[in-house]
Amino acid sequence: MRNQVYSNQSGRTMLEALGYIMIMIMVTFTAASLVNSGLGKFRMSRVHQELMDLKKVISQRYVAATDYSGVKMATLCEEGIGPANVVPSKKKGCNQKGRHIMGGDVEIGNDDGKTFFIKFSDLPSMVCAELGSMVWVINDGSDLDWMDINGITWKWEFSDTERSTNHLLPAKTADVMKACEKKQNVITWHFN
Repeated sequence: MRNQVYSNQSGRTMLEALGYIMIMIMVTFTAASLVNSGLGKFRMSRVHQELMDLKKVISQRYVAATDYSGVKMATLCEEGIGPANVVPSKKKGCNQKGRHIMGGDVEIGNDDGKTFFIKFSDLPSMVCAELGSMVWVINDGSDLDWMDINGITWKWEFSDTERSTNHLLPAKTADVMKACEKKQNVITWHFN
């Protein structure tokens, strides 16, 4: 007769292993969400800064001019002025459109010579709502005259623009959020 000795095995069960894996997945998902949230806030801050920097560059570049009739992205590119990540570089060619950090096009130009515009395309809804709800400070370079979000216009109560609108600046957040419901939004700011 053979003697068989049985010993207790000390190992993890399949349920314990699955539980451990699920906990690791939850921790990883939480960490990824925090990183993604931080990145989203950084990009939102960055697109806001791009707008403000571009506005100031245009205002300073044309301060001695009699009007804004020469405002073009190609001019800023050729002169090497403006936010480097927005204005195309001379190496790539000055006939290209600018790009904001969200990946959309940036266009600049003049309306009637008296005002210039900055247009940001392909903005996600939340970024559109944030940019559309910005508080504009008077005498911060050049002043916002009116704003257009997806074809809806906002202007100051005593603005001399001939645009008709039911929306007044400063824009109400609820109105801006309603205007920014598209997946890809367009905001155009007109400054004097």
